[in-house]
Amino acid sequence: MANPVDEYRRQLMKSAAGLSFALASHSAHASNVKSSINGSSDQFNLDEVYSRWGTDSAKWDLQLRRFPGRKITAAMGIADMDFRTAPAITHALANRIKHDNWGYMLMPESYYESIQNWTLLRYGEEIQRDQILGATGVLPGLLSAIRAFCPPQSKVLLHAPAYTQLYVTIKAASCIPVESPLKKESDGYRIDFEDLERQLSNDTKAFLLCNPHNPTGNCWSREDLETLVSMCARNGTVVLSDEIHCDFIAQGQHFTPIFSLESEFAERNAVSFNSATKSFNLSAFKTGYIYARNKKLLDKIVASGHSQVVNTLGVVASRAAYEEGGDWLDAVVSYIDQNMRYLENYLATNAPLIKFKRPEGTYLAWLDFSGWMEKIGATQLAASENKNKDKDAPKIHAGDIMERILVEEAGVQLDRGYRFGAGGENFLRMNVGTSRVLLKRALDNITNATRAS
Repeated sequence: MANPVDEYRRQLMKSAAGLSFALASHSAHASNVKSSINGSSDQFNLDEVYSRWGTDSAKWDLQLRRFPGRKITAAMGIADMDFRTAPAITHALANRIKHDNWGYMLMPESYYESIQNWTLLRYGEEIQRDQILGATGVLPGLLSAIRAFCPPQSKVLLHAPAYTQLYVTIKAASCIPVESPLKKESDGYRIDFEDLERQLSNDTKAFLLCNPHNPTGNCWSREDLETLVSMCARNGTVVLSDEIHCDFIAQGQHFTPIFSLESEFAERNAVSFNSATKSFNLSAFKTGYIYARNKKLLDKIVASGHSQVVNTLGVVASRAAYEEGGDWLDAVVSYIDQNMRYLENYLATNAPLIKFKRPEGTYLAWLDFSGWMEKIGATQLAASENKNKDKDAPKIHAGDIMERILVEEAGVQLDRGYRFGAGGENFLRMNVGTSRVLLKRALDNITNATRAS
């Protein structure tokens, strides 16, 4: 088999040659697909196709294990970005590595100060030092909180479809995930408050909120959050808010931190979870933080056995990100916003079988493949395969069939929507946190596959 790194570069050099023509063909939307980002692209070359093959990347190298012998042109399933890290972060890490000793490290107060300053600068919220806990990531922080507030076999409510690992985390805490499906309307998704009220019960000890929501990209309004928090508080249900995507907000949209709510319910009954790792693509470093206005909630999390020992280099990277990475992040957010607009226009023009509405936040596109899946009979193909499988083997879903066809016919890997719970069965999730050259190549391949199917 050809070396995947060389093949990847060859394909993308070929696709780069046609990019100018592709952009010109969408001249009506030129402002949305141009390479320059308010002058920032001169400083941060986000158009660069930066190969990650052979680096043990979960996003890229894992797909060769899952689909041996297949040519992957674009791995766009897992939620991390393909850009070079902000230079300030690389510089800070290089300086720390020059110190030839890796003994036990104290948690520097400067780490917490960088969190406080970032939150104040970006969102106007003043967090006190005693309102913050360190964590090894958002998911480990959520796990600690669920264990603190939810006895084994109690219920944890969440919107569906929802990020796969939220279900995993709830189950890891020996609790039961209960879905409150979002209402899908012509202009996007909405919270179904009537269903939410029905689902709340005496044994619903926590509501796991995702804001911005993964995978639909909703940025919940202040009114939505106030209503949700008050409903949960009246039921004695604590709200745990995963806000890791909060820095990726589309132009014209707004993110409301749950910490900013001024109601007694929110101050008494809500906990926030965040990290620099999503915004600055630092997932390898396993760092994060928890904060809340009610210190008693934090004390209970600590008492449950929560560890605040954070990765040494993760602290260095996160601090550099928050102190010196703002310009880089602004450029990336603008570039992703343009990628989303390009994607929306491209699909509407070239691949009408795939439906898409730009999200309010995140760099994740929630794509409706129901038309294509119906055309190829994905449900029937999955049922046929399941008939011939051992009863103990994992069940094949229509989404598995669609993912496989995309890999085999287009060389593009997307995340299967059924893994996100109720309402995701006919969807796949695409990560647009990548160069426009690669995005265009993936879309060209997908379009050709739709026409050939």
